[in-house]
Amino acid sequence: MEYQYDLAGGSSAVIKKYQVAATNTTLGVPYLVPAGSGSGIVLASTTGAVKAVGVNVDAAGTYVTAQQTDSAETERLTSIILSPFAVYSMLMSGAATQGAAMVLHTAASGGSDGLTIVSDVNTDSPEMDEGTLFCIAGTNVGVARKITSNATTTMTFTVAWPRDAVSGDLFILAPYNPLQGITLQLTTALDQADASIAVGTGGAWKTVELKFNDASHEGRTNSYVYAMLANHVLSAVLADS
Repeated sequence: MEYQYDLAGGSSAVIKKYQVAATNTTLGVPYLVPAGSGSGIVLASTTGAVKAVGVNVDAAGTYVTAQQTDSAETERLTSIILSPFAVYSMLMSGAATQGAAMVLHTAASGGSDGLTIVSDVNTDSPEMDEGTLFCIAGTNVGVARKITSNATTTMTFTVAWPRDAVSGDLFILAPYNPLQGITLQLTTALDQADASIAVGTGGAWKTVELKFNDASHEGRTNSYVYAMLANHVLSAVLADS
């Protein structure tokens, strides 16, 4: 994931160095406050982002605890984007591993009022109600709509599509909706978003915006969710525990 902007209006990210309690060489991954007996910040998990510190911009190296025979420094630091208002972009992957193409939905049919689309893929397992459907090719290319209900392969929308979907139109589906979504699941390397999971699954993130690309711009492997850490340790609403 990459830093994009700060909702507080700052022009650059605030970066601080902290002792780590984990070995990590991957950049652009989130860290959390350790438990009471911890020695430093720890890596987040795919679904865990409570008491987040921020996202790293350099490698921490190998975590060590024992005194070294040559008296070498044992502290391992990593530089963290510290702002609780930082917004990060994450490539949406179609699987738990990074870089997978997002699931392709091919329309079997569409309603006569722009309010329903029947896909060739089941959209209630995993549950995609309240997610966002984007047309990458076809009659509504470049247009997105929030799913307000679904049943098996039939998706229903409150705001009509500009044109009725027809058989063969192509779509991708993100399990988030800007400002409403409060969870996001990371891929195993912790640097991309797993877009194959059910709506409401994952850790404490707040979706700010979605940036889709159509088929001509490789939308299945080139679409992004922009999100901020929803449970940041420096947030005024987060009580210590």
